[in-house]
Amino acid sequence: MTRPTQASRTRRRLRTLLAAAGVAATALTVLPAAPAQASTPKVMIMSGTFAGYALCASPGDNWVWLKQVNTAAPDAFCLWKEIGPGGQFTLYNPAKDAVMAYTGGNEGVLVMEDSGTSPLGANGELWSWGGQESWGASALQSFWDSGQNVDAKDGFDNPRTDPVHTRGWRHGFQRELTWNAVVPG
Repeated sequence: MTRPTQASRTRRRLRTLLAAAGVAATALTVLPAAPAQASTPKVMIMSGTFAGYALCASPGDNWVWLKQVNTAAPDAFCLWKEIGPGGQFTLYNPAKDAVMAYTGGNEGVLVMEDSGTSPLGANGELWSWGGQESWGASALQSFWDSGQNVDAKDGFDNPRTDPVHTRGWRHGFQRELTWNAVVPG
């Protein structure tokens, strides 16, 4: 049995991502996968409260971590492709070749997984942006449960040092639940 090439694996994942993001199936048969992925800019998902901190996929495990970064020379594991519109998109990490997913529940941990494998279904791999707050950042919400927002804070008002979790908007301060998608450079 032959193994699929990286290019065909990437094309299959991109097709799954686009379908999960609500792109019509007919467009998938017309548009080649590689140019669509190439045209999507890479962004850093920067904390709205902890300056210089970004969401990063771990190279050594399947967790998502908060990491202090240099936006001029970013770590490849801190670069994401936001695939889909702001109200329903997938966060794909090319360095990890996986998508960020919500695992369910209040304070659910975020994981990196192959597209289309979430136990919560396609909506477990989708995200949305909340409205922009007065400090200029927006909540990064699970599409499966819009009450759950990506949380940058540990239990002591510091940047997290454990895998990133979600938290409800009404449970404590909100600023650490907000983020900005920033094109590095």
